[in-house]
Amino acid sequence: MAADDVVSAFVSRAPAPGHPSLQVEDDALVVDGWWPAAMWLGREACLVRLDDSPGDAVAAQLTGALAARGMVAVDADLDAPVEAVTMQRLGLIGARWQLWAADEAAARAAVAAAAVG
Repeated sequence: MAADDVVSAFVSRAPAPGHPSLQVEDDALVVDGWWPAAMWLGREACLVRLDDSPGDAVAAQLTGALAARGMVAVDADLDAPVEAVTMQRLGLIGARWQLWAADEAAARAAVAAAAVG
């Protein structure tokens, strides 16, 4: 299966096909079994990791698929709560993330809900 198929399945929340380096684990898209590339925050918002991936470069594929779904990159000052969520869910701090949602209100609501568990 192609990486595009896995990304498309992740974005549409469908079962993901098998792929040698991309896996969907719960609400996260993982590269090479250890590097989180994206993570859903509920059903309305998705974090896309901006750091260079060790394997398949999926950020551009993810952002294109999210945009096709009607979502936009939200430019809101949510770094602290996002960091809390990624620490809680992924055990990861210090990564750079871009938040995608329908709008800023949906993004803030999704981050707030994810931050409280």
